[in-house]
Amino acid sequence: MRKTLPGAVVLVLALQGCSADGGTPAATEAPVASRAAASAQPSASSGLGSAPAPAGALDGKRQVLFLPRLDDNELPGSALAVTVAGRVQVIDDYAERALFVPVPKGRGAKERLIKTGTLRAGGEPFCLQLSGTGTEPLTVVTAACDAGEPAQLFTFEPAGEDDEGRSTYAVRNGDVFLQWHPLGGAGLVAEKRGASPMETTFSLQDQGAAALPKGH
Repeated sequence: MRKTLPGAVVLVLALQGCSADGGTPAATEAPVASRAAASAQPSASSGLGSAPAPAGALDGKRQVLFLPRLDDNELPGSALAVTVAGRVQVIDDYAERALFVPVPKGRGAKERLIKTGTLRAGGEPFCLQLSGTGTEPLTVVTAACDAGEPAQLFTFEPAGEDDEGRSTYAVRNGDVFLQWHPLGGAGLVAEKRGASPMETTFSLQDQGAAALPKGH
C-alpha cells in the first residue's frame, strides 16, 4: 500500500533572508518579463493531453503539494518546497513550506499565480516568480504577489495521469517550462522545451482547503 504522501520531487523556492521560523522571503535576482486522488489506471504521456484538473486544485480553493515527475517516472521521497537555503532544490520536505495554492489570474485568463499556502509577509502570501539575467536557464524565487507581473503567471498544461490517477501537468511561463535538473546543483529551472534532455511534469496532491487570507 502506498503512503499518504507519495514520492515526487521538491521544488524549493528561493527566499532571501528567510529564517527557520518563517522569515520574509524576497526575490534576489531581476524578474524576467517573460489530490484529489482518483481511481484510474496509469497512462503514459507522450505529449500534452486533456486530463481533467483535480477537483478544486486549480481554482484557488485548495492547497496542494507539487509532486514532480521526470520523464513520466515518479521521483520517490520528494516534493516542491520553500527552504531556508534560498534556492529551488530537491528536498524531502512535506511540511508547511511545501504547500501551494494555484490561483486563477481572473477574467477568464488561463494563467495562474502560484501562491504559498502558509508562508506570509504581513499576513499576505508570496508568489512564485521567474528570475534571471535575461538568458536561460531562469530560476524560481518568491516575491510579493502581483497579477500584473508576467514573470508570476503560470499555465498548467495537462500531460496525462500519474500511477494513482491524478492529473499531471507541464507548468510553463510563456514559452519556458519548469524543469528539474538533478546534476550540477542547478535545481529547478525554467527553460524552453527541448533545451534540456529531461522533461519534468507535476502531480498535484490535495492537502485540504486553502487557508489564504480573505481577498488573496
